[in-house]
Amino acid sequence: MPDLDDELMERYRAGDEDAFTLLVRRHQQPLVNFIARFINDRDGAEDLAQETFIRIFKASRRYQPGRAHFKTWMYHIASNLCKNELRNRGRRDRYRVDNVVDSSDEGDIEQIDLIERAPADVSFQPEVALERKELHDAIQTAIAELPEQYRVPLILRDLQGLSYDEISETLELRDGTTKSRINRARLMLKDKLKSFISCS
Repeated sequence: MPDLDDELMERYRAGDEDAFTLLVRRHQQPLVNFIARFINDRDGAEDLAQETFIRIFKASRRYQPGRAHFKTWMYHIASNLCKNELRNRGRRDRYRVDNVVDSSDEGDIEQIDLIERAPADVSFQPEVALERKELHDAIQTAIAELPEQYRVPLILRDLQGLSYDEISETLELRDGTTKSRINRARLMLKDKLKSFISCS
């Protein structure tokens, strides 16, 4: 049975423009989240996600179903665009960690009316919400500080949910190297968060 993404690409190449729109809808939000974590800039992530889809659109004739998964091809293009963007920006201290917004509850915490929710749910009381936000920010900062070779595989695995094989394919790494880098990234992250966790 053909993969849905492959099927949509085939339909687009046959002249069905709605098929490409469906592809974008399927992958846009996870892609924006990935790029935002990669470059630490939510606004820039929207632009780079759009550029990724433009590249896919232009290269659609060269896409070969079965040779690579659409998702790994998409993340490969996005990773290269992110690397170029970071090179162009220069120094890392210019990145805005606070612009990275998670789609989980922690990411939306400021939009919740804490006063209204507090009596019903202890997790929404202001002091609890503040602790959750501090932990969320600490995790985002720690991820941002990881060296790129460890940060990217970790994001793809633990935040985007790609398999080890898909990550190896996306980053053009051997399976053993992928697993090793993800394990190393997790250890580095744990070490970076040690002081925060021990005092929280």
